[in-house]
Amino acid sequence: MPFDDLEKKELISILELIEQAQRAAGAPDMQKLILRAAGFLEAEFAVCGLARTGIDGLPAVTSFVNGNYPEEFARSYMRGAYYRKDPVTRFHTRYALTRTWSEVFREFEDNDARRVVAEAADYGLRFGVTGALYVPEIDNVAIFTFAGRRDKFGERQKRLADILATHFTRALSKCSRELLLAPGAVFAGEGYPEGLEGKA
Repeated sequence: MPFDDLEKKELISILELIEQAQRAAGAPDMQKLILRAAGFLEAEFAVCGLARTGIDGLPAVTSFVNGNYPEEFARSYMRGAYYRKDPVTRFHTRYALTRTWSEVFREFEDNDARRVVAEAADYGLRFGVTGALYVPEIDNVAIFTFAGRRDKFGERQKRLADILATHFTRALSKCSRELLLAPGAVFAGEGYPEGLEGKA
């Protein structure tokens, strides 16, 4: 992949993020990494996690690291198993591509998807870009999402997120022993649900 279209400061930021990803050794490091990447991509919010297609054919989140998504929405998302309806999760458990939310939303216009999108928008999660890669060693898809209130996410952000996706996926899969949750497992941390809804 040629990098002639990137500015020098963008290349420096990419190299710094790659170096930080190589050092990541757990959830706190992943959180710092995605928050720094959010700034680079002009996003206000960031989250990452691992997901797979469940036995019922719907997405199941096996773990996640909340960068700075609103806590109330993150709790509702997991407790209500929104990931089973979320267009972003539904798309990226099927396709390992980097896409803007606008592109993904056009693929899923059912009522369940619309409800999740509307509730996310209430928390300022209106626009975004998401990268995803399949990790065969753990049979999960690593998903990285960067979001905001304003639509700053176009081809440039897709390109930058795509470059970072491989390195971030390596970091997340390296941390997966700490992060992976068995179906029904308990989340660590205040305010997280007691278990996952849906089987992985």
